[in-house]
Amino acid sequence: MGGVLRLLLIATAVVIAAATALLLSTTNAWRRDTAAKVAALQAGSTARPGVYHPAVVEDLPAPVARYFRHTLKDGQPFVTSAVVTQQAEFFVNDNWRRLRATQHFNSVPPGFVWDARITMAPLMPADVRDAYLAGRGSMQATMFGVYSLVDQSGMAELNSGALQRYLGEAVWFPTVLLPGHAVAWSAIDDRSALATLVDGETTVSLTFRFDDRDRLVETAGDRYAEQDGAYVLKPWRVACSDHAAMQDIEIPRYCEVMWMGAQGPEPYWRGRVTSIVYSFN
Repeated sequence: MGGVLRLLLIATAVVIAAATALLLSTTNAWRRDTAAKVAALQAGSTARPGVYHPAVVEDLPAPVARYFRHTLKDGQPFVTSAVVTQQAEFFVNDNWRRLRATQHFNSVPPGFVWDARITMAPLMPADVRDAYLAGRGSMQATMFGVYSLVDQSGMAELNSGALQRYLGEAVWFPTVLLPGHAVAWSAIDDRSALATLVDGETTVSLTFRFDDRDRLVETAGDRYAEQDGAYVLKPWRVACSDHAAMQDIEIPRYCEVMWMGAQGPEPYWRGRVTSIVYSFN
Protein backbone atom coordinates (compact mmCIF):
# COMPACT_ATOMS: atom_id res chain seq x y z
CA MET A 1 0.00 0.00 0.00
CA GLY A 2 2.83 2.39 0.83
CA GLY A 3 4.30 2.02 -2.65
CA VAL A 4 0.94 2.63 -4.31
CA LEU A 5 0.33 5.72 -2.16
CA ARG A 6 3.76 7.07 -3.06
CA LEU A 7 3.04 6.58 -6.78
CA LEU A 8 -0.31 8.35 -6.42
CA LEU A 9 1.33 11.27 -4.63
CA ILE A 10 4.03 11.50 -7.28
CA ALA A 11 1.43 11.36 -10.08
CA THR A 12 -0.65 14.05 -8.37
CA ALA A 13 2.41 16.28 -7.96
CA VAL A 14 3.27 15.82 -11.64
CA VAL A 15 -0.27 16.76 -12.71
CA ILE A 16 -0.29 19.84 -10.48
CA ALA A 17 3.14 20.91 -11.76
CA ALA A 18 2.05 20.43 -15.37
CA ALA A 19 -1.17 22.39 -14.80
CA THR A 20 0.75 25.19 -13.08
CA ALA A 21 3.28 25.33 -15.92
CA LEU A 22 0.47 25.48 -18.49
CA LEU A 23 -1.31 28.23 -16.56
CA LEU A 24 1.88 30.29 -16.27
CA SER A 25 2.62 29.78 -19.95
CA THR A 26 -0.84 30.89 -21.08
CA THR A 27 -0.82 33.83 -18.64
CA ASN A 28 2.51 34.98 -20.03
CA ALA A 29 1.21 34.57 -23.58
CA TRP A 30 -1.83 36.74 -22.72
CA ARG A 31 0.42 39.42 -21.27
CA ARG A 32 2.66 39.35 -24.34
CA ASP A 33 -0.37 39.76 -26.61
CA THR A 34 -1.59 42.70 -24.54
CA ALA A 35 1.87 44.28 -24.59
CA ALA A 36 2.02 43.86 -28.37
CA LYS A 37 -1.33 45.63 -28.79
CA VAL A 38 -0.25 48.46 -26.50
CA ALA A 39 3.00 48.80 -28.48
CA ALA A 40 1.00 48.95 -31.73
CA LEU A 41 -1.28 51.60 -30.20
CA GLN A 42 1.70 53.74 -29.21
CA ALA A 43 3.52 53.22 -32.49
CA GLY A 44 0.50 54.41 -34.46
CA SER A 45 0.20 57.72 -32.61
CA THR A 46 0.28 60.85 -34.76
CA ALA A 47 -0.74 63.22 -31.94
CA ARG A 48 0.97 66.59 -31.79
CA PRO A 49 1.53 68.71 -28.69
CA GLY A 50 -0.87 71.60 -28.21
CA VAL A 51 -2.34 73.85 -25.53
CA TYR A 52 -5.94 74.73 -24.64
CA HIS A 53 -7.10 78.35 -24.54
CA PRO A 54 -10.71 79.28 -23.67
CA ALA A 55 -11.09 81.29 -26.89
CA VAL A 56 -11.07 78.09 -28.99
CA VAL A 57 -14.43 76.97 -27.57
CA GLU A 58 -16.37 80.19 -28.25
CA ASP A 59 -18.14 78.76 -31.31
CA LEU A 60 -19.16 75.49 -29.65
CA PRO A 61 -22.70 74.85 -28.33
CA ALA A 62 -23.12 76.77 -25.06
CA PRO A 63 -23.14 73.79 -22.65
CA VAL A 64 -20.03 72.32 -24.28
CA ALA A 65 -18.15 75.61 -24.07
CA ARG A 66 -19.10 75.94 -20.40
CA TYR A 67 -17.99 72.36 -19.77
CA PHE A 68 -14.51 73.00 -21.20
CA ARG A 69 -14.13 76.28 -19.31
CA HIS A 70 -15.06 74.47 -16.11
CA THR A 71 -12.97 71.35 -16.74
CA LEU A 72 -9.76 72.73 -18.23
CA LYS A 73 -7.40 75.50 -17.21
CA ASP A 74 -6.05 78.07 -19.64
CA GLY A 75 -2.77 76.66 -20.95
CA GLN A 76 -3.70 73.04 -20.29
CA PRO A 77 -1.56 70.85 -22.59
CA PHE A 78 -3.39 68.45 -24.90
CA VAL A 79 -3.37 64.87 -23.68
CA THR A 80 -1.72 62.70 -26.33
CA SER A 81 -2.12 59.42 -24.45
CA ALA A 82 -3.40 58.16 -21.11
CA VAL A 83 -3.16 55.09 -18.89
CA VAL A 84 -6.16 54.49 -16.62
CA THR A 85 -6.57 51.88 -13.89
CA GLN A 86 -10.01 50.82 -12.71
CA GLN A 87 -11.62 48.87 -9.91
CA ALA A 88 -15.06 47.80 -10.97
CA GLU A 89 -17.74 45.14 -11.20
CA PHE A 90 -19.22 43.39 -14.24
CA PHE A 91 -22.69 41.85 -14.25
CA VAL A 92 -22.56 38.33 -15.65
CA ASN A 93 -24.51 35.14 -14.89
CA ASP A 94 -26.94 37.14 -12.74
CA ASN A 95 -24.23 38.36 -10.37
CA TRP A 96 -21.84 41.29 -10.02
CA ARG A 97 -18.25 40.07 -10.43
CA ARG A 98 -15.23 42.09 -9.31
CA LEU A 99 -12.65 43.18 -11.85
CA ARG A 100 -9.44 45.14 -12.07
CA ALA A 101 -8.43 46.72 -15.37
CA THR A 102 -5.76 48.81 -17.03
CA GLN A 103 -6.67 50.81 -20.11
CA HIS A 104 -4.31 52.55 -22.54
CA PHE A 105 -5.70 55.37 -24.68
CA ASN A 106 -4.34 57.16 -27.71
CA SER A 107 -5.75 60.52 -28.80
CA VAL A 108 -4.80 60.62 -32.50
CA PRO A 109 -5.83 58.42 -34.13
CA PRO A 110 -8.46 57.26 -31.64
CA GLY A 111 -7.58 53.94 -30.03
CA PHE A 112 -7.49 51.98 -26.79
CA VAL A 113 -6.48 48.67 -25.25
CA TRP A 114 -8.44 47.55 -22.17
CA ASP A 115 -7.10 44.56 -20.25
CA ALA A 116 -9.05 43.20 -17.28
CA ARG A 117 -9.19 40.24 -14.94
CA ILE A 118 -12.68 39.32 -13.72
CA THR A 119 -13.17 37.09 -10.69
CA MET A 120 -15.93 34.78 -11.91
CA ALA A 121 -15.78 32.69 -8.70
CA PRO A 122 -13.10 31.89 -6.10
CA LEU A 123 -9.97 30.70 -7.96
CA MET A 124 -11.76 31.14 -11.30
CA PRO A 125 -10.33 34.22 -13.09
CA ALA A 126 -11.30 35.28 -16.59
CA ASP A 127 -9.00 37.50 -18.65
CA VAL A 128 -10.78 39.98 -20.92
CA ARG A 129 -9.28 42.33 -23.49
CA ASP A 130 -11.12 44.87 -25.63
CA ALA A 131 -9.32 47.04 -28.14
CA TYR A 132 -9.78 49.56 -30.92
CA LEU A 133 -6.69 49.69 -33.13
CA ALA A 134 -6.25 51.08 -36.63
CA GLY A 135 -10.00 51.35 -37.09
CA ARG A 136 -10.78 47.81 -35.94
CA GLY A 137 -12.50 46.70 -32.76
CA SER A 138 -11.73 43.40 -31.06
CA MET A 139 -12.83 41.38 -28.03
CA GLN A 140 -11.04 38.41 -26.47
CA ALA A 141 -11.75 36.53 -23.26
CA THR A 142 -10.32 33.35 -21.78
CA MET A 143 -10.84 31.31 -18.63
CA PHE A 144 -7.60 30.45 -16.83
CA GLY A 145 -5.84 31.76 -19.93
CA VAL A 146 -6.65 28.42 -21.58
CA TYR A 147 -10.32 28.17 -22.54
CA SER A 148 -11.39 30.75 -25.11
CA LEU A 149 -14.72 32.38 -24.24
CA VAL A 150 -14.82 35.16 -26.84
CA ASP A 151 -12.64 35.96 -29.85
CA GLN A 152 -14.11 38.51 -32.26
CA SER A 153 -12.60 41.27 -34.37
CA GLY A 154 -13.09 43.48 -37.39
CA MET A 155 -16.87 43.33 -37.87
CA ALA A 156 -18.43 46.68 -38.77
CA GLU A 157 -20.75 46.56 -35.75
CA LEU A 158 -17.85 45.75 -33.43
CA ASN A 159 -15.79 48.59 -34.92
CA SER A 160 -18.68 50.97 -34.33
CA GLY A 161 -19.28 49.81 -30.77
CA ALA A 162 -15.60 50.11 -29.86
CA LEU A 163 -15.27 53.60 -31.35
CA GLN A 164 -18.46 54.69 -29.59
CA ARG A 165 -17.04 53.38 -26.32
CA TYR A 166 -13.88 55.41 -26.97
CA LEU A 167 -15.97 58.53 -27.52
CA GLY A 168 -17.80 58.01 -24.23
CA GLU A 169 -14.60 57.33 -22.30
CA ALA A 170 -12.89 60.40 -23.75
CA VAL A 171 -14.32 62.30 -20.76
CA TRP A 172 -11.29 60.88 -18.89
CA PHE A 173 -8.94 62.80 -21.21
CA PRO A 174 -11.24 65.57 -22.47
CA THR A 175 -8.77 67.63 -24.50
CA VAL A 176 -9.42 65.12 -27.32
CA LEU A 177 -12.97 66.51 -27.49
CA LEU A 178 -11.74 70.04 -28.26
CA PRO A 179 -11.96 71.78 -31.66
CA GLY A 180 -9.10 70.79 -33.92
CA HIS A 181 -9.52 67.13 -33.07
CA ALA A 182 -11.86 64.67 -34.79
CA VAL A 183 -14.99 65.34 -32.71
CA ALA A 184 -17.74 67.62 -34.09
CA TRP A 185 -20.39 69.14 -31.81
CA SER A 186 -24.05 69.90 -32.57
CA ALA A 187 -26.41 71.85 -30.32
CA ILE A 188 -29.39 70.14 -28.67
CA ASP A 189 -30.39 72.35 -25.70
CA ASP A 190 -28.85 74.29 -22.85
CA ARG A 191 -27.73 71.16 -20.97
CA SER A 192 -26.82 68.74 -23.76
CA ALA A 193 -25.10 68.45 -27.13
CA LEU A 194 -24.38 65.78 -29.72
CA ALA A 195 -20.76 64.68 -30.24
CA THR A 196 -19.88 62.92 -33.51
CA LEU A 197 -16.59 61.15 -34.14
CA VAL A 198 -15.40 59.94 -37.55
CA ASP A 199 -12.53 57.48 -37.94
CA GLY A 200 -12.02 56.07 -41.42
CA GLU A 201 -15.22 54.34 -42.51
CA THR A 202 -16.79 54.43 -39.04
CA THR A 203 -18.93 57.29 -37.72
CA VAL A 204 -20.46 57.29 -34.22
CA SER A 205 -22.37 59.78 -32.09
CA LEU A 206 -23.33 60.22 -28.46
CA THR A 207 -25.39 62.78 -26.59
CA PHE A 208 -23.40 64.43 -23.80
CA ARG A 209 -25.43 65.82 -20.89
CA PHE A 210 -24.17 68.32 -18.30
CA ASP A 211 -25.45 69.33 -14.87
CA ASP A 212 -26.04 72.83 -13.47
CA ARG A 213 -22.36 72.98 -12.46
CA ASP A 214 -21.27 72.31 -16.07
CA ARG A 215 -19.96 68.83 -15.25
CA LEU A 216 -20.42 65.89 -17.62
CA VAL A 217 -22.93 63.54 -15.96
CA GLU A 218 -24.19 61.32 -18.79
CA THR A 219 -23.49 60.09 -22.30
CA ALA A 220 -26.13 58.21 -24.25
CA GLY A 221 -26.94 56.90 -27.71
CA ASP A 222 -27.82 53.82 -29.73
CA ARG A 223 -24.97 51.28 -29.69
CA TYR A 224 -24.60 47.80 -31.18
CA ALA A 225 -25.25 45.00 -28.68
CA GLU A 226 -24.82 41.28 -29.28
CA GLN A 227 -28.14 39.48 -29.06
CA ASP A 228 -28.77 35.84 -29.97
CA GLY A 229 -25.59 35.71 -32.05
CA ALA A 230 -26.34 38.91 -33.99
CA TYR A 231 -25.70 42.61 -33.45
CA VAL A 232 -28.64 44.97 -32.96
CA LEU A 233 -28.79 48.66 -32.11
CA LYS A 234 -29.93 49.25 -28.55
CA PRO A 235 -30.16 52.36 -26.36
CA TRP A 236 -26.99 52.69 -24.27
CA ARG A 237 -26.26 55.00 -21.36
CA VAL A 238 -23.31 55.91 -19.14
CA ALA A 239 -24.05 57.77 -15.90
CA CYS A 240 -21.05 59.50 -14.27
CA SER A 241 -20.41 61.12 -10.89
CA ASP A 242 -17.78 61.80 -8.21
CA HIS A 243 -15.99 64.50 -10.18
CA ALA A 244 -12.50 65.48 -9.06
CA ALA A 245 -9.27 66.86 -10.50
CA MET A 246 -6.71 64.26 -11.55
CA GLN A 247 -3.48 65.74 -12.92
CA ASP A 248 -5.24 69.13 -12.98
CA ILE A 249 -8.10 67.92 -15.22
CA GLU A 250 -11.51 67.41 -13.64
CA ILE A 251 -13.02 64.08 -14.63
CA PRO A 252 -15.83 61.84 -13.35
CA ARG A 253 -14.18 59.11 -11.30
CA TYR A 254 -17.23 56.83 -10.98
CA CYS A 255 -19.40 55.60 -13.86
CA GLU A 256 -22.18 53.08 -14.37
CA VAL A 257 -22.78 51.63 -17.85
CA MET A 258 -26.11 50.17 -18.90
CA TRP A 259 -28.32 49.09 -21.74
CA MET A 260 -31.81 50.58 -21.71
CA GLY A 261 -34.28 47.70 -22.10
CA ALA A 262 -38.06 47.57 -22.37
CA GLN A 263 -38.30 47.20 -18.57
CA GLY A 264 -35.80 49.93 -17.80
CA PRO A 265 -32.03 50.19 -17.19
CA GLU A 266 -29.91 47.03 -17.46
CA PRO A 267 -26.57 47.97 -15.83
CA TYR A 268 -23.63 45.73 -16.65
CA TRP A 269 -20.50 47.69 -15.59
CA ARG A 270 -19.93 49.96 -12.63
CA GLY A 271 -16.62 51.15 -11.35
CA ARG A 272 -14.12 53.77 -10.36
CA VAL A 273 -10.99 55.26 -11.88
CA THR A 274 -8.28 54.59 -9.30
CA SER A 275 -5.41 56.28 -11.15
CA ILE A 276 -4.72 58.07 -14.39
CA VAL A 277 -1.42 59.06 -16.00
CA TYR A 278 -1.41 61.51 -18.89
CA SER A 279 1.24 62.09 -21.52
CA PHE A 280 1.37 65.42 -23.30
CA ASN A 281 3.92 64.88 -26.08
